[in-house]
Amino acid sequence: MEMSGYQDINALEKSVANAGSQLYTMAHKLHAVERSLDQTTMEQMDEMEVMELLESMTEVKNEYQNLRKDIQEVQQLQRDVSTSIRFQMTNMQQTFQMLKKRIANSQQQRRQQRQQRQDQQLQSSNNTTAVGAHNQ
Repeated sequence: MEMSGYQDINALEKSVANAGSQLYTMAHKLHAVERSLDQTTMEQMDEMEVMELLESMTEVKNEYQNLRKDIQEVQQLQRDVSTSIRFQMTNMQQTFQMLKKRIANSQQQRRQQRQQRQDQQLQSSNNTTAVGAHNQ
C-alpha cells in the first residue's frame, strides 16, 4: 500500500477516535441536563437555571453538529481508503497478468530455442553420417 493509503487509514482512525470522544462528551452533557430536569420542575427553576439549561442544550446541539461533521469525514475517509485499495488491487492484478505473460513467453522462447538446438544437432549428425558414408 502506498504512503497516502497509510495516511488515509491513520486519519480515519483519528477521526473515529475523535467521534467516539465527542459521543462520550455529548452523552455526558445530555445526562447532566436530564438529571437537572429530573431534580426540578419548570416552576421551581429560576431564570439563571433556565439560562444554564439553554446553554447546556446549545452545547449539546453544537456537539451533535460537530459529531455529524466528523462522522461524514470518517465516511469519506472510508470511501477514499476503499477506492485506494480497489485501485491497488486492480494494479496488482494487472501486474500479475503482465508477469504471467512474460513468464509464459520466456518459457515458449526457451522451448523454441531448445527445439532449434536439437534440430541443429540432428541435422549436424545427419550431415556427418552422410559425409562418412560418401567417403567410403
